[in-house]
Amino acid sequence: MKKSILASGLALSLLVGGAGLSSGTVGAAPIHEKSINIEQSLKKDEVQPMIWAAVGKAALKGAAWGVGFVVGEKAAEAVLGDNEEKESNYNYEDIIESFDF
Repeated sequence: MKKSILASGLALSLLVGGAGLSSGTVGAAPIHEKSINIEQSLKKDEVQPMIWAAVGKAALKGAAWGVGFVVGEKAAEAVLGDNEEKESNYNYEDIIESFDF
C-alpha cells in the first residue's frame, strides 16, 4: 500500500513539475514584422460581390422555406387527411361554466 501511494505521489509530482516547467519556458515569438496597410477603394457604381451573395442566399432560403412549407402541408393533408374544424359552434355560457369550480 505504501509503495503504491509513494509511486502515485512521485508520478503526480513529475507530471505537475513537467507541466510547470514547460509552461514557464514557453514564450511568444519575437515580433519583427512591419505593419501592412490595406486600402480598398470602390467606384460609385461598383457593388461588393458579398452583398449579392447575401441577397441570393436570403432569396434561396426564403424560396426553400416556402416550398418546404407547401410540400409539408400537402404531405400531411395526404397522410392525415383534412381534419380541420372549419366552424366552431361553442356556446359562451358553456365555456364559462366549464372553468367555474
